[in-house]
Amino acid sequence: MNRPILPLEDIRVLDLTHFVNGPYATMLLGYMGAEITKVESPKWGDGMRPGYRRTAEQPIGLAFALMNSNKRSITLNLKSDEGRDIFKRLVRKADVVVENYEAGTMERMGLSYEVLHGVNPEIIYANSTGYGQTGPNRNLPAFDPIVQAMTGVMAVTGRPEDPPLKAGAIMADVLGATHLCAGILGAIRQRDRTGEGLMVEISMQEAVLPSMVSHISAYYGMGLRQLREGNRGSGGVITPANAYPASDGWVVILAADNPRWRKLCVIMGWPELGEDSRYAKLSGRSSHRDEIDALIGEWTSTKSRSELMAVLNANDIICGIVKELPEVMTDPHLLQRGALQQLDHPQLGPITIFTSPLRFNGEPSRPRSPSPLLGADNERVYCNELGISTEEFASLRDRKII
Repeated sequence: MNRPILPLEDIRVLDLTHFVNGPYATMLLGYMGAEITKVESPKWGDGMRPGYRRTAEQPIGLAFALMNSNKRSITLNLKSDEGRDIFKRLVRKADVVVENYEAGTMERMGLSYEVLHGVNPEIIYANSTGYGQTGPNRNLPAFDPIVQAMTGVMAVTGRPEDPPLKAGAIMADVLGATHLCAGILGAIRQRDRTGEGLMVEISMQEAVLPSMVSHISAYYGMGLRQLREGNRGSGGVITPANAYPASDGWVVILAADNPRWRKLCVIMGWPELGEDSRYAKLSGRSSHRDEIDALIGEWTSTKSRSELMAVLNANDIICGIVKELPEVMTDPHLLQRGALQQLDHPQLGPITIFTSPLRFNGEPSRPRSPSPLLGADNERVYCNELGISTEEFASLRDRKII
């Protein structure tokens, strides 16, 4: 069977990004076939490289491997005049430059969009920051939990009686990266039509904001003020919707519409609750949500998670198991779909990685190469593609320009 042609196979990307936000965006582009070349500091490379290592001797941690499949790596000192000149030569052959430095960093290095557009008028320059390139917060440092705090996520997460709580998962970085990838795809389409490159900018804060839609609606649309409701629906207006104890863990049940509520009551053996005037309508159930949650928890605690899933799914009750991480990473469904794939990594050995959720013609994304060693592609890029001589290459390496 012939290898399918991927949609971005003719696109070259210079990737200046680090940690999660930028690398996930370029990872998505890489899985769509783009040639991704990470441009890293000769001293330490992407700051994620040493993260989550088992030992100091291990060359990289798992996080870097998860975020950097299908990429090449070159080293280049962009703080040097020679390094910046070499970067401009790379830009002449590239389609996209992606960076997630603090606002103003590229300008201070003399590598702003205006400068790079002058080098290559077709270049697409994509940038991600915490708060955008303009506005009073443009230079504030931004990491995922900080952006969660600044976007209201922490204020609505947790139980009412507890302090604000960050989401356990990295959401601001990933949402920002997804929007950044979408912006780059739009810019490529625009360039196809006009022949001109353009600048794409996203703010992580603005990318997170739409995730607050239900809380914004409850606050401004309904006048609700208590929005921190633990595992319940936003503002407690959707009932029942919560995590309930099973005999071997937890399940989440959502049966807020009236027909599902009545069906759930029958399943639990209390059909009369479905007709009780206090609970018959959503508004009444929301007013009595503590009682309802207690009743459902009393029933669920007598059954295993698998038993609950079987009976609830058979009766069209929306539900899900609260899975522990080892269960997720061995999930037969994710493995069968190719969302999780096993990879023999040259530095880490056998690992399980997530791939891109994007599928074309039903085909799962495939890792074509594992995450690269720092500078692994220096000779190939500088000598074979840029035409730098062997002597100059050695000199650049010895002087730590590359």
